Amino acid sequence: MKRQTGNYIVVTLSAVIMVLTVYIGNAWLKRVKVDMTEEKLYTLSNGSKEILKKLNTPLTLKLYYSKTSANKGTEGLRVFNNYFFYVKDLLEEYVSHSRNNLRLQVIDPRPDTKEEQEASTYGLKKFQLTETEKYFFGLVIENNVGTEKVIEFFDPGQQENLEYEVTRLIYSVINPRKKNVGILSSLPILNDKMTPYMAQLMRMQGKAPQESWIITKLIQEFYEVKKVKQDVEKISGLDILMIAHPKSLPEKTLWAIDQYVLGGGKVLLLVDPFSIVDNVLSKGRPGAEKKSNLKKLMVKWGVELEEKKLAGDRFLSGVGRMNARMQPQRLLALLECDQRCGSKFKDAISYKLGSMTFLYPGSLKVLDKDQKDKKIFPILSTTDKGNSYNFSTWKLSDPSYLWKRFKDGNKPVHLAYKIVGKFETAFPNGLKVKKKGKKEKEVLLTGLKKSSKESAIIIFSDVDFIHDQFSFKKSVFGVGLANENSTLVLNSLEQLGGSKELLEVRSKGRFNRSFDVVDKIEFEAEKSTAQKVAEVNKSIERFEKELEELGRRVNEGNIGLIQNEGIKKKKELTKVIAKLKGELRNVKREGREKIEKLGSNLQYLNTLFMPSILLIFGIFFQSRRKKGIKKDS
Repeated sequence: MKRQTGNYIVVTLSAVIMVLTVYIGNAWLKRVKVDMTEEKLYTLSNGSKEILKKLNTPLTLKLYYSKTSANKGTEGLRVFNNYFFYVKDLLEEYVSHSRNNLRLQVIDPRPDTKEEQEASTYGLKKFQLTETEKYFFGLVIENNVGTEKVIEFFDPGQQENLEYEVTRLIYSVINPRKKNVGILSSLPILNDKMTPYMAQLMRMQGKAPQESWIITKLIQEFYEVKKVKQDVEKISGLDILMIAHPKSLPEKTLWAIDQYVLGGGKVLLLVDPFSIVDNVLSKGRPGAEKKSNLKKLMVKWGVELEEKKLAGDRFLSGVGRMNARMQPQRLLALLECDQRCGSKFKDAISYKLGSMTFLYPGSLKVLDKDQKDKKIFPILSTTDKGNSYNFSTWKLSDPSYLWKRFKDGNKPVHLAYKIVGKFETAFPNGLKVKKKGKKEKEVLLTGLKKSSKESAIIIFSDVDFIHDQFSFKKSVFGVGLANENSTLVLNSLEQLGGSKELLEVRSKGRFNRSFDVVDKIEFEAEKSTAQKVAEVNKSIERFEKELEELGRRVNEGNIGLIQNEGIKKKKELTKVIAKLKGELRNVKREGREKIEKLGSNLQYLNTLFMPSILLIFGIFFQSRRKKGIKKDS
């Protein structure tokens, strides 16, 4: 009986200890977390913490999530519950580092309630699940004076950008004054005359409004954006000048840019040896200029864009097609940069970015390594196997031609540079310009011949990478990031503008890991595939020539014979093509099987790794234990 009573006491005490352990864990150890992710997705970056330190006004974070509706919905909708917990945990991290300046409210807006009405009023995106049930998943940040900042919807596909989005809203509340960015471009990047109201009216009328590019709208969230005319004579009142695709600028505009830089102005420059966006906008008109350069000024800045040369890298090449009729294939023109392109330079602009897409990028070179009064830093490049190659416009639409002629290099081709220091003018004798008036007269413009203060210039050898098509994607949730192209631009502006905290947060990017063995297998398979495709095309071409020859021999006496001969040759050709296509399928299958076999081997290794380690440790400790027992005996 006593033994049974003792057992009850032990069980009771064990239950009490377990409950207390859970309580202590929840109450005292709630903030103790271990983030095992390489990109520290569950940990606030130092940039976010620094911004929170500057927060001196109370803010309320209202997290709206229709949890009840999600639980009633489909399996796909219930998956959002996991992302909700991630968002909630991250927001609690913000609260814990805010010195009591942030307060988090989690709200489940039910139908016909005040909370549902507020969610709609704030402009959060809603999805109608049933006649009564609506689904919300967004964030509202409010201060005491009624200023609101909103994330309309949390897209799980944008998880790596979540911290940046939240920190951006907080930053915009504590930094109401925006810096001025001027945009000078030959492309319709900024349409300052098209208001959202006018755009909506045009859509209602069935017209397509020519709105600003999405990258510009994104920049406008952080900066006051102004349009700079292409024939400007003086540039002033700007913190940063963004120059995109400067084509055939007049001398007085070059003079204005020159003097702006010498006066300490900051410049973000995007030049391009061949802009595919410009080519589309000009409708491929022969003779229309597709390239841009600022050679006269860039010579003084110490960097040049190589003439009629593009940067290529087979190991960074993306898969796509040049037109709807073409089969998807690796394109030398499509450069998909990962962490190999920027991490080696340790520059915050590109350091942790792992997904960037460029189209026909150019090759940048430093003119003189021994630069006086300035320093030149590479930001972005191809891998060591990249190379530059000459191009003719009429051959750019033939990817197989470019791929065949391309030769791997032994050193990287640079796609972007940052230049910091003082410069000399490109106009040592000033500039003569004609002034209009009653009588047109020539006036000599004079100004700075050397920098009065230090300046900074960032140069990229591509402009297409900021276009909507190559930077963003549209889904049912709205417009999202397709890659980190926009991040690269915003990082550059942040560094030029001096906001280091947001730059550090934004640099927390995604990583696309490359597999050299897989790339090599794919290249070999594609090489064999290209040979088979060429054989098929040659057979078809030969058949067409034979048909033409038969057609020239036709007359009234032999038309029946010729027709029979043509049918016979067509059957022969069909057999040849069928055989070649069979070989083509075999080549593709062999390449795919090699990759699948490699994946299976890695999976087996991954599955057996931990059990093997545990087994080895078990055997080791067991042998040690036996030795210890033998010594004691």
